[in-house]
Amino acid sequence: MLADMTAPPTDLETMALAGRERAVFTRPPGLRGVELLSATFVSHRYLPHAHDTVALALIERGAERYRYRGAQVRAGVGEVATVLPGEMHTGEAVTPDGWSYRVLYLHPDWLVGADGRPLAGFRNDVLADAALSRALRRAHRALLSADATTLARETVLHGVIDHLSVHADHRIGRELPRVPEAVWSVKARLDATPEAAVSLSDLAAGVGLSASHLSRSFTQSVGAPPHAYQMAARVRLARALLDSGESVAGAALRAGFADQSHLTRVFRRVVGLTPGVYQRSL
Repeated sequence: MLADMTAPPTDLETMALAGRERAVFTRPPGLRGVELLSATFVSHRYLPHAHDTVALALIERGAERYRYRGAQVRAGVGEVATVLPGEMHTGEAVTPDGWSYRVLYLHPDWLVGADGRPLAGFRNDVLADAALSRALRRAHRALLSADATTLARETVLHGVIDHLSVHADHRIGRELPRVPEAVWSVKARLDATPEAAVSLSDLAAGVGLSASHLSRSFTQSVGAPPHAYQMAARVRLARALLDSGESVAGAALRAGFADQSHLTRVFRRVVGLTPGVYQRSL
């Protein structure tokens, strides 16, 4: 169930003890490009997907592992797992007890250091920094508080960004993508029309490759096979439609899903909650 957005922040430890998976999604008022997720997951496993935002996930209980940039990454209690915009990744529990975390999603426009340079990336995928963890927890609670002013929310948010600056790796922004032109072309096609029914053979023919060659190259370069990438792109489209007020059933059909049930199953595996709960949180 979605918690009342005017209520105090959900206690993640209580959520875990209840023995159920729960997720609360929020967009703080007055702050564009900022989203929050508080969740406890046990058997939940994220499908490969990417965000338009930077994801900062503070692990509060248990541990999470995720496939990211060609490696298996693990984050434990007190650590902050990071995911850069556009990077395909997964997510699942390390142990049968699952994990609880608070996630802060920030549009890249927020990530500018005190020196005016954008924080394009970090030296490590998982940040073990007690001060950063405290700042992130404090910001998460303030952003959820009904009593906090916009000034207070922005202040604690920039406190997180200041701590992040310590871990910035400015070389990442200058790295040229080592992705074959054919893969970029297919990726762009799937991004532009994710709802379209298309076969691997059609995609391959469009870039002059065999189906098997395209599948291998795409998976290696993007971090997920074409069909998984298309499904994540369909969820992004469905999410945008829900944001605009489209019904769940309508979003399902317009985004290329077989029906509402199909969208619900995939949406939860990508976003962490059902489309109905997501839309009620807007």
